[in-house]
Amino acid sequence: MGNHRIVVSAENNPYMGWQCQLFYFSCVTRLKQQPLIIVHDSRSNWYSGFYDLVKAGCAVYPAPNYRVYGRGDDYACRNHPGSLIEAAKLLTDQNSFIVLCDADLIFTRTIDFPETLSGEFSSILNYEADFVSDASRELGIASELDYAQKDSLSCSVPYIVPLDQAHELGTTWLQAIDAFHPRQWEDVMYAFGLAVVKLGLKLNVTRLADTNYFPDEEVRAAIIHYAYADERWDKRHYFTVEQVA
Repeated sequence: MGNHRIVVSAENNPYMGWQCQLFYFSCVTRLKQQPLIIVHDSRSNWYSGFYDLVKAGCAVYPAPNYRVYGRGDDYACRNHPGSLIEAAKLLTDQNSFIVLCDADLIFTRTIDFPETLSGEFSSILNYEADFVSDASRELGIASELDYAQKDSLSCSVPYIVPLDQAHELGTTWLQAIDAFHPRQWEDVMYAFGLAVVKLGLKLNVTRLADTNYFPDEEVRAAIIHYAYADERWDKRHYFTVEQVA
């Protein structure tokens, strides 16, 4: 693991609560590391799942809600760069790296994370799209990205960010998100790539994770991103606070 600190971006709700518990279990049993969970929109009380995590020894920190911005948009994924900014305030070892994760990841074994700015390859992004070019121009990226560069920017979680770059990258990532309108759910991933270009950084692409798109296949990757659902199981089917009561 080296100097890599696992950071989870979450919100204060039951949906994120149970995912963070599952994430925590896989992190401490497979990576042998306690993750840092950033909980946005903490209000006065957390949902019970987060208190259970604290009792188990997990570092859970409250954070402001970044999801609403100037135009009045409510976009939950703005909390991703918000978590990066908040983690940069909490961590002090400038030689370390933040591994920024969604809660819907499961670790299956130990991982040697690269010691450079990185993102996990995603096949769903298309930087050739007109709406990406529009956002790029609004962000002030004047020159067209060449094909090789666009391919290298196609990535998602987990993001590996040197701590000394985290605050500036998080701030620029927020600006890049706000250059996209109307809003689409994958804008957060495109915006990360554009923020990297805006800052003149070099991005390494990893292939550490697999999805559950084919749920019956043998586990091969070090990380499972359970983003998909079928008739047997869906991460969006869970007991709410009202149902539990």
